[in-house]
Amino acid sequence: MKNIMQPKIWLIILAVVHTFLGVIGAYIQMGGGTEHLAIVLYLLMISIYLLYAAFMTEGQAQARLAAVLCGPGVIWFIIGAVMKLDMLGMPVAEFPSALLPLTLWTLPTVTGIMNWNSDQ
Repeated sequence: MKNIMQPKIWLIILAVVHTFLGVIGAYIQMGGGTEHLAIVLYLLMISIYLLYAAFMTEGQAQARLAAVLCGPGVIWFIIGAVMKLDMLGMPVAEFPSALLPLTLWTLPTVTGIMNWNSDQ
């Protein structure tokens, strides 16, 4: 139970799900052409940042990176849902399908905030 309250596990889960469902899945859904390759590669960089925070930092630095990297994602999903925003012709956060990404971005944010001043 103690591990589930650490940002590392949530950063890894988020990075994997973001890469396969959020980036590769969206790329295939958009047709897999080169016209959207720039945005796909840009979104893939987010996964690299998340994996860096998970594997190259620990303790307080990891918690703070988790909160700072993932917090804006939570806000982006909430604003996208409320304003019904589109990105490349696809809804940013159409409910109820947006609950999974919103939850996955919220968990590292919350655990990061909870461990913000940790000594580990």
